[in-house]
Amino acid sequence: MNPPLLFVVADGVGEIVLNRPEAGNAFTVAMLDAWVQALERCIAEDAVRAVLLRGNGRHFCAGGDLQDMKRELDGAPSIHKDKLWSGVHRIPRLMQRLDKPVVAAMQGAATGAGLDMALQCDLRIGAEDARVAASYIRIGLVPGDGGAWLLPRLIGLPRALEMLLTGDFVDAQRALAMGLFNRIVPAAALEDEARALARRLAAGPATAMRLTKRAAYQGQGMDFLSHLDQISSHFVLAAKSPEHREGITAILEKRSPRFVP
Repeated sequence: MNPPLLFVVADGVGEIVLNRPEAGNAFTVAMLDAWVQALERCIAEDAVRAVLLRGNGRHFCAGGDLQDMKRELDGAPSIHKDKLWSGVHRIPRLMQRLDKPVVAAMQGAATGAGLDMALQCDLRIGAEDARVAASYIRIGLVPGDGGAWLLPRLIGLPRALEMLLTGDFVDAQRALAMGLFNRIVPAAALEDEARALARRLAAGPATAMRLTKRAAYQGQGMDFLSHLDQISSHFVLAAKSPEHREGITAILEKRSPRFVP
C-alpha cells in the first residue's frame, strides 16, 4: 500500500507530496499525521530553507474525505470540534510557525480544505487546468480550515464572499486575475516550475527571507508605527547576518552572491 504522503529534502527544499491520487488527495488521518511530521521537520531542520507542497495525480487536493464525513454525521458536536482541533487544524497551526517560504503547486481541482491548505502557503503556482472552489457551502458546512479568514485577506471581501457563499469553481485565469494564483503555467511544466521557484527561494539569504516573511504577516495585524518599530529590530538582525556580508561583498566584487553554506 502506498504511503498517503511523501516527504523528501533536496537542494534546500522540503517537498511535501499528497499521495492519494485515486481519491483526489483527500485527507485521511494517516495523511494528516505524516503531514504534521513533515512540517515539524521543515520547522526544525536548517537544511530545509523552503517548502514545496503539491499533490500527485490529476488533482491538487479535494479536502476532507466525504466517506469519513458521512460516518461522523451522528457524532456529538463536541467530538466534531475536538476532531478539527486535534486533526486538520494541526496543519495551519504549524504553518503559522513555519517562517520559511512555502510554494504550492496546484493542478486540477483544489476544493474545500484542499483550497484552504493552499491559501496557507505563501505563493501559489497554478496549472492551466487548475480550478478552485470554496466548496463547503455545497454540503452545508462552514469553511473548516481557515478559508473564511484567509480568502478575504488574499482577494478582498466581496470576491471572497462570492466564492464562499456560492461554492462555484474559479478557473486558473480568473484565479490569477484575483491574485489567488501568483502565476499559471502549462500543466506539463507545473512541477518543474514550482520546484525551480522553491529552489530559488531556498538559495536566498535565509535570515532575511524568514524575517521578511514574519514582518509581512505580522504587519497585517499592527499599525504602521508598530511595524516600523518591529522592522528596525528585524533590520539589525539581518544586517548582522553572514548573508548580508556576502551580499555586499558579492556586489562589490561584481559576482553572484552565494548564500547557501
